[in-house]
Amino acid sequence: MLNRYTAISEALAKEIEQMSFSKGEQLPTESELSRRFQASRETIRKALKCLIESGHIYSIQGSGYFIRSKGIHMESTINRFTSITELIRNANLVESDLEVQIFKRKPNENELQLLDLDKHDSVFVVDRIRAASGEPVVYSQNIMSESVVGPDFPEKFNPGSLTDCLKHKYGIVVAEALMEIRAVTDEDMLPYRLKQSNAPLLKFIQVHYDPKTVPIFLSYDYMRNDMIRFFVRRT
Repeated sequence: MLNRYTAISEALAKEIEQMSFSKGEQLPTESELSRRFQASRETIRKALKCLIESGHIYSIQGSGYFIRSKGIHMESTINRFTSITELIRNANLVESDLEVQIFKRKPNENELQLLDLDKHDSVFVVDRIRAASGEPVVYSQNIMSESVVGPDFPEKFNPGSLTDCLKHKYGIVVAEALMEIRAVTDEDMLPYRLKQSNAPLLKFIQVHYDPKTVPIFLSYDYMRNDMIRFFVRRT
């Protein structure tokens, strides 16, 4: 038997899928839903959270809950190295970059260690939001040594897959990545476009290596778990 909030969530999801609501339309308030379903506000909040996680709705703090366009879902196995571009294209969606910034700075202690850098090295940071058919799905920071890509990297950079750019512009092949998954905390500075969705996020920290296991770049990727689902094969 379904618990109360799951049953409410499924009832609302069915209405959304049957187009009882229009894209961008605001849902009734928590109070109105509470009266309609004869349920507590806490139960309604849990049901709405389920709808956010399933990609049916999004919330704007202080304004309420709104209908999202037909859910976008992408799936990937963590076992296999897959770029964000490949992940989006495999879902038959159009990938694009939003709010791209490239700047140079000195590496911090963590970057010195993970990328095997000298304290006198400088790094380029590619800061951008990756979108799937116009919907922001990933906030990425890619960090690489200037000694790897040269001082003219901002001019050579192509939007889209960084691994493709490195391969075609520099002859650098990324063969594998070592990944750590962490919880997102208040210390993580996220762009407004991603925060306003109020979607659950997963934080991936990856060091990418060439075939000789030389570290090429470090990435911090904040991925929307309501749209991107990850699986691990266990044997």
